[in-house]
Amino acid sequence: MSNEYFANPLAFFAGEIKRLRAKLNMTQEHLAGMAGYAPSTVAAIESQHLLPSEDFAKNIDKAFDTDGHFERLQLLVDATCVLPWFRDLVETERKAVSIQTYESYVIPGLLQTEDYARHAVSATRPRLSDEEIQRAVALRMTRQEILNQESPPRLWAIIDESVLRREVGGKEVMRDQCDHLLTMGQRPHIAIQIIPDTRGVTCSYGRDFMILTFNSTNKKPRPPMAYIEDMRTARYVREQDEVGVYSTAFDYLRSSAIDDQQSADLIRGYRDERYV
Repeated sequence: MSNEYFANPLAFFAGEIKRLRAKLNMTQEHLAGMAGYAPSTVAAIESQHLLPSEDFAKNIDKAFDTDGHFERLQLLVDATCVLPWFRDLVETERKAVSIQTYESYVIPGLLQTEDYARHAVSATRPRLSDEEIQRAVALRMTRQEILNQESPPRLWAIIDESVLRREVGGKEVMRDQCDHLLTMGQRPHIAIQIIPDTRGVTCSYGRDFMILTFNSTNKKPRPPMAYIEDMRTARYVREQDEVGVYSTAFDYLRSSAIDDQQSADLIRGYRDERYV
C-alpha cells in the first residue's frame, strides 16, 4: 500500500479517482454524470480544491463499482483533514436554514475567495506546511458548497470596514475578493452589510461569532445555537439565554451597519480606488 495513503489521504483519494478514470477511459464529465455531480465538483476534488463528502464517495463507489473503497477513504480524509470542531461546523452549517455571521478581522469564511483563504490561512502560527494550508483551504471551499445547493441557507454577514482595508495577499487578491463579495451579495439568499469605521465602537467589541438556525419539527425541535472560534479551538453555545445574548448583539450590529446597497457601494469603492 502506498505511503501516500497515510501521509496525504486527500491526495490519495484524488489520485485514485484519476487512476480509475484513466483505466476505464472515462472523462470527468462522464464520471460526474454517473455520480450525479457537476463536472466542476469532480475537477475540484481531483485537484484537491474540495474535500469529498460522504455522499460523493458513495456515488463514486457506485460509478466505479468499487465496493466501498472511496467511502472508506473519505472517512480517512475526514479524520486527517478536518479538525474536530471544524468537522462539526461543516455538518452543522449543512443543516442550518439561516446563518448570521459577524467578522471584524477577515472576510467570513463562507465568502472568501480561494486566494484570499490561502493567504489568510498562511498567517497561522506556528507556521503550517504547504500541505496543511492546502487542506485548510480545501475545507473552506467545501464549506461554501452549501451556498450553491438547491435550497441554500439564508446568509446574513455583518463585516467591519476594517476588514476591507486590511490587505490580505496584495491588491489583486483584494480586488478579486471585493468582486466576489459584490457577486455573492446579489444572490437572493445572501445579505452583506458593512459597519463603517465612523460608527465607532460596537457592542461586540470586535469579537466574531456566528448564529445558526434550524428547521424544527414536532418530533424533534432544534433550537438555534451560536458558534465562537478561538485561536486553536472553538465552542458551540446551546444554552438559549446565552444564544439570546448573541442574537441581541447581532441585531445591534445590524443596526450599526449601512444597508446592503450602501455596503455594495463601499465595497466597490475599495475595489476601484484602493485595490487598483
